[in-house]
Amino acid sequence: MRNGGFPVDDEDVLETVARMLAAAGEAEAAGIIRSSQCRFQWIHTDNWNGGTECFVLNIAIAAENFVAIGERKEALQSVISQRLDEAVAQFGSGWYSVELSPLIVSMPGRPDLEGGPVSYSVRRAIIGLLRQEDVSWFGEVSDVDFLAPLYDLDAIASYDARFKTAGQDIWQHRINNPGDWPEDWIFSDERFNLIEGPDVAFLAFIERLVSPRVRPDTKLAAAMVQRMNEELRRTGWNLVERESFSGAMRYRAEPFEPTLVRSLRSMRASAAVLSSSWMHQELERIEAAIDSDPALAIGTAKEMVATCCKHIVDALGIELPPNPDMPDLTKAVLKELKLVPDGISDEAKGADSIKRTLSSLGQITKGLAELRKLYGTGHGRSSAHRGLTARHARLAVNSASAFVEFVSSTFLARNAASQQGKT
Repeated sequence: MRNGGFPVDDEDVLETVARMLAAAGEAEAAGIIRSSQCRFQWIHTDNWNGGTECFVLNIAIAAENFVAIGERKEALQSVISQRLDEAVAQFGSGWYSVELSPLIVSMPGRPDLEGGPVSYSVRRAIIGLLRQEDVSWFGEVSDVDFLAPLYDLDAIASYDARFKTAGQDIWQHRINNPGDWPEDWIFSDERFNLIEGPDVAFLAFIERLVSPRVRPDTKLAAAMVQRMNEELRRTGWNLVERESFSGAMRYRAEPFEPTLVRSLRSMRASAAVLSSSWMHQELERIEAAIDSDPALAIGTAKEMVATCCKHIVDALGIELPPNPDMPDLTKAVLKELKLVPDGISDEAKGADSIKRTLSSLGQITKGLAELRKLYGTGHGRSSAHRGLTARHARLAVNSASAFVEFVSSTFLARNAASQQGKT
């Protein structure tokens, strides 16, 4: 399999394309690039065109998402292809097409792990974490005992001519002669292909990393889960502690809530529209804290709204008193943006409904400020205080997303209309 023919890593090119799409307001296309399995495949050399190398960018997405895209497929392929052409033009000749397709998945007995793909960049990041922090992937068991529940080792060929199966091969070079192979051999072994193999196999491997038998130190397992979830959530998955049938607690890979994922993506697109590096940092805090520290997520959701409004205040030169509170800040922004579309009079059908909906938008920010005051970070608590849970944090984040997305997109539309008026 050939890469994209670039002098840089394919993933760097794809991240650049995703950022370009997000900055152009193509949030759906940017999300597809970031959350899918993307692979450049060489097609042929076009000798009629001076020996141009021809590639296709295959983007494999979850079957359910592929069906939902429907008639938008051609348009999405076109907009991704356009940005890809712009990004790679600096590398010289080459012709690239884009093809969206449903992801093929299969793992008998684990249908819960089928669905959204785990991107190659996320896989590499997690493997990099294990190597960087010198954490043995096999934990307190042998390599064979670790892998046996995940793979039929007797059905996989041996690399050693003296043995027939991978199980015998691994035992010889990791147990009988432990110095033959490095401890991280699994990450480069093509038989297990953790980087490009099935998503379900990778997710099952991640679960096994922190299972009680492999990792009996619960504090170490929890720390590993927190670090890996920072990466997994970028691709729509996370590890959640669940009670098994026997009553023991273990981590299971589960889809990171689609609604929350969509909210985070829309706020990331809004951060790009407003060119706010601070909003990007706040998003990182929210993703890391949504389950482990709901109070921090709630407080940061409120700060996201405030940061969004302050960027618009500065961009439009809105005059405000020093250190305005949240209601005054959002009220000034909503008023300046004139969120009721032009041409809709008070007598027009539906005008009252539009105004009530927009009024509710303003109430979101008031509610977030109150939630942050009562339950979020930034205030001292009595010994009797009881915090909210992760589901309340998700409510705060989804509410903040609704406000930030609508306000930033309106700001972008007004700016575009203003620029056209000047031409």
